[in-house]
Order: sequence, then C-alpha cells, then structure tokens
Amino acid sequence: MKLGIESFSTRNSGLDPLGVLDFAAELGVGGVMFELSPFRSFRDDDLKQIRHAAEEKGLYLEFGMGSILHWHPMAEKGRQLLAEAGHDTNVSEAQIVIHHLHVAKKLGSPILRCVVGNFLTRDEGHDMVRLADQAVAILREACCVAEDLGIRIAVETHADFTVREHASILARVNSPAYGFTVDCANLAFDLDNPLRLAEIVAPRAWTTHYKNYRIIRTRDGLALENCALDEGEIDIVAIAELLAKHNPDINLNIEIHEQYAPFRMDVLRPAFWAKHPSPPGDGLAWYMEKAWNKTPLESLRSDLPDGAKTWEIENRQIRQSACWAKKALHHLLAE
Repeated sequence: MKLGIESFSTRNSGLDPLGVLDFAAELGVGGVMFELSPFRSFRDDDLKQIRHAAEEKGLYLEFGMGSILHWHPMAEKGRQLLAEAGHDTNVSEAQIVIHHLHVAKKLGSPILRCVVGNFLTRDEGHDMVRLADQAVAILREACCVAEDLGIRIAVETHADFTVREHASILARVNSPAYGFTVDCANLAFDLDNPLRLAEIVAPRAWTTHYKNYRIIRTRDGLALENCALDEGEIDIVAIAELLAKHNPDINLNIEIHEQYAPFRMDVLRPAFWAKHPSPPGDGLAWYMEKAWNKTPLESLRSDLPDGAKTWEIENRQIRQSACWAKKALHHLLAE
C-alpha cells in the first residue's frame, strides 16, 4: 500500500501533469492518480513524457477519465482531448471508454478510473434504473477490451449510485476487470455506516480517493463538510485497514476539495426521501449521533473561487493530510 495524491486536489494550482508529479515528489508521497484537470494533451509524445517523468521519479501513476455517459458534463474534456489527439469521438460511449483505456495503457497505468454520474444526478431527477442499465451495457463492452489490455476499470463510488447499487452493476457486468475506486468519504452519501459500506466494495477495490468529511447539523438535517484527512469524522484508518486486507497493494490517493461548500443532506425534508433510497436505521443513526449535539447551522457557506487563494488553502490541507497519513497509516504503508 502506498500513499499518493489525486490530481483534482491540485486543480487550482495551474500545474500540468509534469508539475503535479514534481509536487508529489516534493511532498514525499508515492504517486499520483490523474484525473483530467491537469491535462493539456493526449498526444503520444506528451503521454510518453508524463510516463517517463513518473518512472524517473519512482512514482506510481494511475489514470482516470470523466463520466462514461456522453451527456454528462464530466465527459466533455475527455472527448476534447481525444479529438485533439486524433481519435474519432463520433463513436459509442463504450468506444470512448476504450479510447481512454488506450491512453491509460500509454501512460503505464494499471487502472482506468471512471464515473457514471455525481452527487447531483439523483437530485436532478434522472431515472437511476435506466442509468444503471446504460452503465452495464457500456462497461460490459469496455471491460472486454480492458481484459485484453491487462487494465482494470475502477468505477468510482461517486455519490450517484448507492454502494449497493454499484454492487448490483458489478454483478451484472460480471468481468474480472471491473472493480471500484473507493472514495472513502463519498460512502457517506448513502447515510449508512461507512465501514459497513467499505466492506461491500473492498473485495473489488482497485484504488481509492482517500478523503474525509465532517458531519455537520443544519436546520434541514445534515451536511458533509470538506476538510483535511485528520479533521473528518469518518474512520478512514479503519477503512484503509479493511481495504489492505483484500488488496495489500492498493494506493491511497489523497483528495482535497475545501473549495466546495458543504454537501446538503436534507433528511428532515420529505422531498429528500422522494429521490433517495432509505438507509438502514442504524446507518442513519450513525450520522445523527455525530451531529446531534452540534448547533444547527442556519446557512452554509458558498463555494470558494477558483485560483491562487483557494490553492493556498488546499495546498496547506494536502500537506497537513499527507503528514498525518504517513503517521496514522505507518503500519500499512510500504517503505
């Protein structure tokens, strides 16, 4: 098990992929999981340069695309980068995933992280059963190619589907290449005990977003507040220990996005339950216990602006989190 960073944490820094690798080396972590925000190009020469830089620094490199659904905003940048590099993007959604698999292969990444939707998808009123059917069809086709390439597809627990819905999709795709990017904090969107949810996905956990949330109380219920790893209330050490039992070589990729306002979970409003499945009672109680003695917040802060001031805050939290994790996870991390 190695500690690394997820490149989304550096999105306000202005760093390109080579700069992110330099930052990881300076931070003293073992590697980087790249999503798309630092990339300017998918051209072969540029991918080769990124791969060489990671190898030269002795850093692992994992690669991720955005959404597998063509209409989702998180799919746009990947298509643009592919088109600019000469790939045909007037193809099926599965073929776009396959294009990204080839990018991962060129970068030397053993996995391709992807998402289906995000935490807004259910609230926007999408038919989650229909989206699950679409995801199964796309991923079945893509996983056949992934198996041939020796790459694993790691679908993120991205607060779109519940963990139990993700497990159902896994069973339907039925490929040894299919598994998960376990976002340790996003498990909380299910309003069930995060450790219990981690147990469901741990056998097929290929990689992680290592993140934490504070549980805060609002007039309408709860909210999940971004923070440094050591300031959150999810037992992410226990989650790392659980994941290590199933995959001792899994990487823990620190993700920080203090920029964003707390995520509302308005469990005291009937409208919330009209779109969200009911969690187990003892799962919801886990969150209520965390928040019960806190003063309800009348309002939540807004997102912070893009740019240098936000990077100053998030840079500090990345460093604080890395320092904490090296100590708290010393018994798990490879030398």
